[in-house]
Amino acid sequence: MSFVASKIKSLRKNQFFKNVAVLSSGTAVAQLLLPLASLWILSRLYAPELWGIYGIYGSITTITQQVACFRYDYAIVVADSDEEAGGAFVLSAALAALFSAFIGLVMWPFIPSLGVALNLTGGAEHTLWMVPLTTVIFSLTNALNYYNVRFEKYKVISVSNIIRVSVMIVSQIGLALLGTGYWGLIVGQFLSYFFGNFRMVMTLKGRIHRSMFRLSFLKKVARKNVAYPKYMLPSAIANSLAMNIMGVFTQMSYGRVMNGYYSQINRLLGQPAQLISQAVSQVFLRGAAVDKYNGKKLSKTFATTTKWLLIIAVFPFGVLLLWGEPIISRFLGEEWLPMAEYLRYLIPLFMVRFVVTPLINSAIALGRQKATMVWQFFLLTVVLIPSLLTMVIPMTYAQYLLAASLPMAAAYLIFYRFCQKIVKSTA
Repeated sequence: MSFVASKIKSLRKNQFFKNVAVLSSGTAVAQLLLPLASLWILSRLYAPELWGIYGIYGSITTITQQVACFRYDYAIVVADSDEEAGGAFVLSAALAALFSAFIGLVMWPFIPSLGVALNLTGGAEHTLWMVPLTTVIFSLTNALNYYNVRFEKYKVISVSNIIRVSVMIVSQIGLALLGTGYWGLIVGQFLSYFFGNFRMVMTLKGRIHRSMFRLSFLKKVARKNVAYPKYMLPSAIANSLAMNIMGVFTQMSYGRVMNGYYSQINRLLGQPAQLISQAVSQVFLRGAAVDKYNGKKLSKTFATTTKWLLIIAVFPFGVLLLWGEPIISRFLGEEWLPMAEYLRYLIPLFMVRFVVTPLINSAIALGRQKATMVWQFFLLTVVLIPSLLTMVIPMTYAQYLLAASLPMAAAYLIFYRFCQKIVKSTA
């Protein structure tokens, strides 16, 4: 038997990778194949400027959804009992609804000022009204995702991913043909999450009971899992800001068209990589929690996961690095050709993030939330410094991307090394 054949056979017997395959197969179809198939149409229906408005809206909602559940959604997976997991889900959903209502009330008087600050003028500032609605639906999706991971319903998550992206593509194409402009992108995304959640909601049947809605029970769950909002909430805010601040500063300092290029890079390269990585992350977090509970070694799973993530990453990132220009010209159109240069500068960051992000959960599973929080703030500082400098020091957009992305990639590698050490020390 050849070396490759023996490796494939061993992977088929590995439960961890079976779960990843089930979860990421739906993710690959939903977040990679379907969007790529529709990219030729959408890039011609929506100009770069419209993608820029959609991009800044997406950056804001990505940040707010990280706050909404106060990270109690993480407690769903690692809760000691199914009853506690149900309470963590109810608590997450309730906090998300309250937080979304709060940000809506806070933003209300400042919409015009925020529009000017974010370069959202000429009516585009009204897209900010969708932020509270999008925040609550995104947050509910996260909570449902973790609840289904808890019960290893990976096929359910996979199907939901396919439904979500299918609805988004159909909605965005249909709304573009109706002449809705950037609203087509925003409303299409909202509808996709709304309908995509229906399949995952079915898992709640028979598992969520009235007793889980009692205030006294929710307080008990909140107190027991207080480490998540105490340490992971600041960490999540810092991480989300670090991940999205480049899009915000691109819009503010370089305009909508340039942010349209950056937004499309995230769609073409960042989002599929992030969501496939997230599929591994969800299974890895559950596996790490189980290994810890059963006293098993995590170091072997950590090393194997690293190896296979590297193998998976080499081909797509390598192809884009070598043939980015003809690919963009062919699939997106000549209007998007300047994006090829910026794509090359971002590939090292996206590749490192793809490999390291799932393995960060080893620190969380081993109770190193405080260390994770410190690192996330370090990551934010690394990207914030060059972003702020663009406001006082003239930089080309290429210079800004290099100044922000390469230090971020180094920061991810530093924390990977930390995770590797703590996994070995507990083995």
